[in-house]
Amino acid sequence: MYIFWDNSNIHYSGLESVFPKLEPGKERGLYRTYFKNLFELVRNGRSVEGAYVAGSIPPPSDDLWKYLDKLGIDKTLLDKTASGKEQDSVDMCLQTNMFRVALDNPPSTMALLTGDGSGGSLGKGFLADLKRIRKLGWQIEVYAWEATCNRYLKEFAELEGVFVPLEKHYYSITFLKDERVVSPL
Repeated sequence: MYIFWDNSNIHYSGLESVFPKLEPGKERGLYRTYFKNLFELVRNGRSVEGAYVAGSIPPPSDDLWKYLDKLGIDKTLLDKTASGKEQDSVDMCLQTNMFRVALDNPPSTMALLTGDGSGGSLGKGFLADLKRIRKLGWQIEVYAWEATCNRYLKEFAELEGVFVPLEKHYYSITFLKDERVVSPL
């Protein structure tokens, strides 16, 4: 299996849409995504042939990226725009890696952690590319916050593969710094 993770989409969708509903009144600066359990949730005891993560360049104190290095995960870090927004090239980096893996390896399972399905009607974006990769014989799994997942991406995953709503695992894949520890998977 191969894992592709859109870090910003997963983290910020959880922070902005799920965290306020499940932990109302808590300071948003405490919210953290717990990568180890998120990775293990997706891996589910299976052998991982490759894992790819893309996101914006983190603060120097961000331990997540050091942890990814330790696991040998291929990561792409990009600068944010002048206005502080993440560049579209984050998605394109993941999509390029997805196609390289799909074309260079026999069909297996491709797990995508995102919620971004925009551009599908134009033949672009994660949804359009997953459709192409599915036609090559790959099994598709999408892990996303249901509250923010593109409805067409979710429908495709449910019909053609597996859709895993991350809300079911919220307390196992997130924690609040110095306040709430992560629950076991």
